[in-house]
Amino acid sequence: MAAESGIDLARLIESGTAEELRPTQIAQPALYYTGVVLAAMARDAGISAGLGAGHSLGEYTALAAAGAIDRLEGMRLVLERGRLMAQARRGTMAAVLGLDQDLLRELCQEVSGSGEVCVVANDNCPGQLVISGTVAGVEQVGARARGAGAKKVVPLSVAGAFHSPLMNEAARDFAPALERLEIQAPAFPVASGTTGKLMTTADQVRESLRVQLESPVLWMGAVQALIRAGARRFLELGPGTTLSSLVRRIEPGAEVGGAEPARWMAAAAGRPPSPTVAG
Repeated sequence: MAAESGIDLARLIESGTAEELRPTQIAQPALYYTGVVLAAMARDAGISAGLGAGHSLGEYTALAAAGAIDRLEGMRLVLERGRLMAQARRGTMAAVLGLDQDLLRELCQEVSGSGEVCVVANDNCPGQLVISGTVAGVEQVGARARGAGAKKVVPLSVAGAFHSPLMNEAARDFAPALERLEIQAPAFPVASGTTGKLMTTADQVRESLRVQLESPVLWMGAVQALIRAGARRFLELGPGTTLSSLVRRIEPGAEVGGAEPARWMAAAAGRPPSPTVAG
């Protein structure tokens, strides 16, 4: 399917360089494919998920693992999502560490009122927020955040202002593909990154995906929703441990593991259902 779009996904995942995998239109299907495969491996190892969540693109993986969307149709959608987001090259993003969210929002509003665009795009964990907008807007908010006491402002190597109003056009063009997607109620609740609440119906899933491109990622809210639902063990389905680190900062007492280490998977097999965390 990716080959139809001119992407040699098998080669890229097996031996692609970081530079080859970085472009948005490549990274998104590669991450989705990796997560779906790891979810299948976990299931084959006897691990059953009772809850799920995904950070931005990872929400598609979590929904596929929950049976809300067909895995192949999910790949079609992810390919289109990546293509449209790659075309929206205007803008950038930066991580802001150690600043109150309300204060950062005020700074964004001040700068946006001057004609630039900057919003809080990710609420990742206590003390870690991400801003997104025009290059000048992000730079101005970053400077003001430092002056207001932020511990650090880190520019991100991204191709656009994701999860901001600058994604409006991409979201509009993405809508027809999403409308054609058949969606089922998930087999287990999946936390929405756009609302921070559990999704249990097909309508909730469709609405979350509809607004996702231009809406903030409420990762901390999603994880907190899983915890309120009883989650204590988290299995990250992705190529790294970024989300595991965020979960530990949100809930220090959580048991967190990655899907890649075979020993962790073997130890988890046969135990009560664990939430799936897709990256």
